[in-house]
Amino acid sequence: MALRFAKHSIVAAGLLTASLALLTPSPVPAHVVEVTTSLSLEQVQDKAQLREALKAEVDRVLATAIAFTPTVVALTDARRVGERLMVRLLIADADGERLIEALERDGNGETSPQPMRL
Repeated sequence: MALRFAKHSIVAAGLLTASLALLTPSPVPAHVVEVTTSLSLEQVQDKAQLREALKAEVDRVLATAIAFTPTVVALTDARRVGERLMVRLLIADADGERLIEALERDGNGETSPQPMRL
């Protein structure tokens, strides 16, 4: 009798676990990527050329390094190193963008500085 009771308990526990697994919402994957790249400043003479060179480099990164459709591309840092501009980009999809917004709010109700959006 004890063995029969144990079998029913195991089956009931298994069914309960399976039903809870089905009812639990699965997490939504959020894509957030930080990319560091660089571009040459040798041919850049003015702001318009710099903007075009930066846009071309961002397009290259999106075409070759990112496997999802981004909804936000933010320039988070740029530094000149010799004749190169080192650029840090934050790239995210819609779910990643919501995650970033939630992370930007800290416990004091303050938000961190907003990156420049491209």
